[in-house]
Amino acid sequence: MMRKTGSILLTLAMLTGCVSTPAPADLIVGTWQSSLAGFTLTSIYTSTEVAVDGHAALPYSLDGKTLTLGGDTGLRRIISFPSRDEMVQLDPMTNTRHMFTRVAE
Repeated sequence: MMRKTGSILLTLAMLTGCVSTPAPADLIVGTWQSSLAGFTLTSIYTSTEVAVDGHAALPYSLDGKTLTLGGDTGLRRIISFPSRDEMVQLDPMTNTRHMFTRVAE
């Protein structure tokens, strides 16, 4: 009996871990704020485009954790989500990290 219970609990724990980790494509959609050179920027991500501070939206693609803006391979970022309301974009060429905070809607 103990062996069955342990096996069931292990299976449930593994399934819970898989279900509770949303994909970057699910987390990126929304309104985000960041700062650059002392200025606050607001970026709005849809499932296919990003608009920054009211400028014309650019298309983006997301391949796993690699974000490519406007189809330009020079504008690639590696994204991560420390939490649902925090996004980090890393420029792999310069190793510069850019932090974003989700804006409550």
